[in-house]
Amino acid sequence: MKIALLTHRHSFKCAVIGSALAARGVQPDVIVFEQPPLAPAGARLRQLILERGPRGLTDKLLSKFGTRREDGTTEPGHSGQRLDAASYAAQHAIPLVDLPDLASSASLDRLRAEAIDLMIHSGAGILRAPLLALPRLGVLNAHMGVLPRYRGMNVAEWAAWENGPLGATLHWIDPGIDTGRIISTVPVARQGLRDVATLRNAVDQAQTAALADLVARMVASGEPPAATPQRREDGRQYFTMHPLIVEVLEQRLTQSA
Repeated sequence: MKIALLTHRHSFKCAVIGSALAARGVQPDVIVFEQPPLAPAGARLRQLILERGPRGLTDKLLSKFGTRREDGTTEPGHSGQRLDAASYAAQHAIPLVDLPDLASSASLDRLRAEAIDLMIHSGAGILRAPLLALPRLGVLNAHMGVLPRYRGMNVAEWAAWENGPLGATLHWIDPGIDTGRIISTVPVARQGLRDVATLRNAVDQAQTAALADLVARMVASGEPPAATPQRREDGRQYFTMHPLIVEVLEQRLTQSA
């Protein structure tokens, strides 16, 4: 089974997923980069705070230097050192397919020539239907919310805000936003979630482990897992949580921890 990770050059998610797969004896056959323009530093910091809350910048600095918190965990990654996708590929001698995008005819032809069986979303952007049709089995994704209830952005935070179910979902990507067939859902306990960063880290670790376990089973069996279609009307799409709401959520989590 030929496996490709879809990512972009500056993503840290590729290394996290690749390391989880390696721990289960699976190595991707190729890493596919797209190269969207890098946003200015100020815009990236604003987006980091929007996506991860007030602690986002602190956690980024801690993870960059491999600093561990008092409870012994490394935030927000899964190891003491975080690697971007390019560095991870070089370190593990994984072949690269370096593309300007994942939508043009030239890029699709290049990927078609790879004859990939399974693609795994590992930090790439939104994927279009022509790309989704290329791998024999499809494109897997781990989503930081319980589908179909929580689709879209910051769904771990929105679930905590609404006191809804916390968890992650493994699903096949289709042309919609988090509307693809559901493979499985992994619940996440609320205990010990003292802030937004801890919440996101708990969901991220759950989804990464579940994704790696699933891929290992697929490699062993050679078969895709059973999956259940979603009805679009069963879910709701969420958008980026406003920083003021994130601050209130931080206070709630701190008080309930």
